[in-house]
Amino acid sequence: MNFIKVYTLTALFSAFTLIQATHANAITAPPLETQVKQVAQWFTGLFDNSQQVATNPSIPLITLSSCSVALTNTNPVTGTENIYLEQKSINRFRLYSFSQENSAVNLSIRAFDTNYSVTGLCNRPESEHTLDSSKVLATSCNLQLLWEPTDYIGNNSPNGCPTSSGGKVISSVTVSENGIDSLDKIFGANGNLLFATPIEFRRVDSIPEPSFTLGILAIGFWGTSKTILRKHKQKSTVSEESLFNCD
Repeated sequence: MNFIKVYTLTALFSAFTLIQATHANAITAPPLETQVKQVAQWFTGLFDNSQQVATNPSIPLITLSSCSVALTNTNPVTGTENIYLEQKSINRFRLYSFSQENSAVNLSIRAFDTNYSVTGLCNRPESEHTLDSSKVLATSCNLQLLWEPTDYIGNNSPNGCPTSSGGKVISSVTVSENGIDSLDKIFGANGNLLFATPIEFRRVDSIPEPSFTLGILAIGFWGTSKTILRKHKQKSTVSEESLFNCD
């Protein structure tokens, strides 16, 4: 009889735990509109990979900063957060746009006209955080971010984004409240993997509070080792549309 009681209690406890976990998973995911704002805010601010460099000096130190921007010469798109990205020491400038798409957050990344200078935009007064939409290239590279309890995970496998040499870049990213882990796999036109270096960005400052006029911000990411940098300078093969490369 005691064994029956113990078995019954154990079964009831297991069933209760399973119901609790299932219920929690069912109600935890926030609305998609909230996800767009949350992941964008987690991208906001100043990041670098100094902790990773300390344990692997072959990887260059990269700093990322971003700020929310308004686009001029265009009608605003409801539910879309537009963010300007500036990356150093490997210079890279991009417009990141977060929006809703089906059951995920869509991240669209576009480059600028070569003659359009936006360096230091985030250091200017907030009233000057604007970009001329006519200077933003139409071609974009996209990636979907899926919500998890503590982070957002995305990749654009297997198609990736095309490179100027006929190859492609397949990008993976995990975004958490205080860090961004990214990996770009760059393939040549023959399908061979040229290089792939994971980069671990960590937040340098606290998450800024979203404001009424600024909206939510984002950061771009990607880094390469010194060997990759030398190859990249020699080849200039990665296209403007790839997600996280440092061209």
